[in-house]
Amino acid sequence: MGKLLIVAILVIGSIFALIIISVHDKTEEVPELASSNLAELQAKALCREALVYGMKNINDGTVPISTGTNTQTYTNFEVMEGTIDSIQYIVNTSNDTIEINSYATYQSEADIIQHKSTALINRFPSNAQGAMYANGSINVGGSADITGAIIENCDPPLDFEGFFGRTMAQMDSIADNHFIDPPNNPEGFEDITWVSFANEGGELMVTTEGWTGSGILVVDGDAQFSGGSFDGVMWITGDLFINGNNGFDGAVYVEGGIHYNDVIVLGNCQITYDYAAILAAFEDATLSLDYGLKILSIFEDE
Repeated sequence: MGKLLIVAILVIGSIFALIIISVHDKTEEVPELASSNLAELQAKALCREALVYGMKNINDGTVPISTGTNTQTYTNFEVMEGTIDSIQYIVNTSNDTIEINSYATYQSEADIIQHKSTALINRFPSNAQGAMYANGSINVGGSADITGAIIENCDPPLDFEGFFGRTMAQMDSIADNHFIDPPNNPEGFEDITWVSFANEGGELMVTTEGWTGSGILVVDGDAQFSGGSFDGVMWITGDLFINGNNGFDGAVYVEGGIHYNDVIVLGNCQITYDYAAILAAFEDATLSLDYGLKILSIFEDE
């Protein structure tokens, strides 16, 4: 009996010894594991900061937005006890997406962690995302069709200077074509065209189906279209009435005068949002669109 008791005590003692040794080993591993995980988290956070910096570069115009790959490599770009090594931009202008890849290195006491983060960004014109904008309501009837967003009762109201980056007086001064009290179906609406009237109540009248125009058209007053087509951006400070076989590709903006009167679109009119036509109009006029950035997705290189 005594021998059995001694053997049992020895077995139990051995088990406790093994447990103590195991716990001791695990205790030594925990700080190392925690340190490694922290370093990885810091490296990931550093790459995220680099992605934000990359988006800022796009907004500031530091990075040229043209199709292809552009890589910025840095030396001693220290952030958060680590370094940003490089930022790569892959631009696809056909669908206005930009892939940003950030590469960073984080060094802790025991580890050197290199990490890569990727963000897919959509670049869009801030104030040119719809086919038609109006400070009042937009009434579409008959066989008329508007393809693209219809933005009515704009709040805040449409802002000419905010959109074009020019006051109305400045835009008038740089316009390529000037018309005061134009006749019906005036020709020569290309690049920047400015239409105004000597007296209140003046109205731009287009009645011929074969009439065409392009670029940026500013009508400082009312406009009525029962024919014709236009590619680019139309900005009407007064009222707009459309009724006929006509087509507009780009975007139409209607302030609606003091009372924000309604826009009426009837007949067989087709208004289509066309970003390429908007961009071409601005580029030809050497004007710049304001852009916004939207993150579509972010993923990590594990």
